[in-house]
Amino acid sequence: QVYVPTVSPPYTASFQVGDKPPPIHLWDTAGQEDYDRPPPLSYSATQVVLTPPDVTSPNSYDNVPPKWYPEVNHFCKGVPVLLVGCKTDLRRDRGVLRKLQEGRLEPISYKQAKAMARQVHAVSYLECSARYRENVGDIFAEACRAALSAGRQSQRRRRPRRGCVIC
Repeated sequence: QVYVPTVSPPYTASFQVGDKPPPIHLWDTAGQEDYDRPPPLSYSATQVVLTPPDVTSPNSYDNVPPKWYPEVNHFCKGVPVLLVGCKTDLRRDRGVLRKLQEGRLEPISYKQAKAMARQVHAVSYLECSARYRENVGDIFAEACRAALSAGRQSQRRRRPRRGCVIC
């Protein structure tokens, strides 16, 4: 089976972060669970990674450590990662809960997800419901803050030091 990447064209937006709205370019790489390892798509200019597993899909969360974390860690070393639990509105959906119970499963709890975020060294764990637009803006604002903070730290490390080093 051949992998056909589903990468949408970049969407540009801006969110107020601090005193100025930095432009952000979003690439939706739409990870697909049918493939063992997605190919590197467009990592060269990545400043922050959002890994958005579905809180009603334990399989989605189970894929983060063996699949997504190594991928991001390899191609985006040092780039901040935010683990973002999606579809939180479905934690209360009776149909979804019934289907999960049939498989002896349950939605991923906030506590479980926070533990996963620590395990994969994510800078934070946030949750949202795109359906009800809950916390979506907060997630992008946090992503901008993480990217800007990492950029400032990177610049400080690259500054030449004054003085003389004799070896």
